Amino acid sequence: MNIIVSQSIGTNIDMTLILITGMPGVGKTTIVRNLGLELQKRKIPLDGFYTEELRNASGERSGFDIVTFDGKRAPLARVSDTTKNSRDRVGKYAVCVAEFESVALPALNSRSANLLLLDEIGKMEMKSKSFAERMLQITDGVARGGIFFVATIPLKATLDIVERLKRTKNAQLFHVTATNRNQIHRDILEATVRMIGKQL
Repeated sequence: MNIIVSQSIGTNIDMTLILITGMPGVGKTTIVRNLGLELQKRKIPLDGFYTEELRNASGERSGFDIVTFDGKRAPLARVSDTTKNSRDRVGKYAVCVAEFESVALPALNSRSANLLLLDEIGKMEMKSKSFAERMLQITDGVARGGIFFVATIPLKATLDIVERLKRTKNAQLFHVTATNRNQIHRDILEATVRMIGKQL
């Protein structure tokens, strides 16, 4: 796997996977959201979703929503002192599994595009068994070359599916930092267009 931390980009012509990592709050979601918008401007079919944080009137983070690239929205998690199922908690957040699945799964099962953008593969999303199963299917599709996939992954959290994606042969890993995030956005866009270019 090529680890890209600055302006240079690998030249793997068989690439089928781009992973984006970095510290929380560094700008990974913004990169994926803007990447999707730019690809849509270029009339490139894609599916997937990105994550938006929610804040209350005091400016404190109160939860997360997911937003698909065709405009659908669903809650992913909310701050909660209690939840019916403790298995659906990540820290102070209760994961809204059913609501998340109702929007996330259709966004990742469309047959209209072979490019998927996803922000992110994290502990909250993996509380959904159906989402985890879909990630395994996507990983297999990427390995076979039938799916092009761009996803953000945690920098430190260890998840089996993330480690499996990292071992994918035809992949690039971009590490976003506060100093490189403006340039690396352009690098990721160029890498994505190159990755899918042979099918445009």
